Amino acid sequence: MQEFFHIAFSKVNFIATLFAILFAIYWIITIFTGLDLDVTDADADIDHDHPETQYSGDSAWESVLKFFYIGELPILFILSLVSIFMWLFLVNITPVLGWEDKWIGFVLYLPGFILGLLLTKVVAMPFLKLYRMFNHKGEQSIDFVGKVGTVVAGIKQNKIGQIEIKHESDVIRVYAKSMTDEEYKTGEQVIILEASSDEKFYLVQSYNL
Repeated sequence: MQEFFHIAFSKVNFIATLFAILFAIYWIITIFTGLDLDVTDADADIDHDHPETQYSGDSAWESVLKFFYIGELPILFILSLVSIFMWLFLVNITPVLGWEDKWIGFVLYLPGFILGLLLTKVVAMPFLKLYRMFNHKGEQSIDFVGKVGTVVAGIKQNKIGQIEIKHESDVIRVYAKSMTDEEYKTGEQVIILEASSDEKFYLVQSYNL
């Protein structure tokens, strides 16, 4: 046991161990208290103060996000799995190579991260269908069609933005595109007309009282 702690908290593995512990604490608090501590929105929000960073429908970045289910599963769930797999890789490989206390051991973070992503892709797959049936707080899916929301990241016809919708006591953010060629800026109100064919975003138009 002492040897294990030495390896886990060695110079090279300390960072990975720290992240693994933090994620473990996060899930313990979430499971036993029900407190939602997501520092990153479950829908993988992109910087809302800079709408130009929203990815377009055909971008390579969107393909990467979709491949690892980011935006479909909670981002902290994905990061937790990556962190755990990366940590397991490091604490097992560094002592074999004798690199746990050598600076060269940090080069293993890259293959460890890549392996963590690939294993996460496999392990997270069974959760995907289940999670699609629920929203981020475990409630049954909400029918957003016909609901009015406020734009929080600029929306165009060929550019995905985001809107905030009030549902009971919650404020939920969803991805949206303009139904027409009209552009909607932050703070404007829009109404959801329909979901996209893949149900990844909603088509909206201006809502004027």
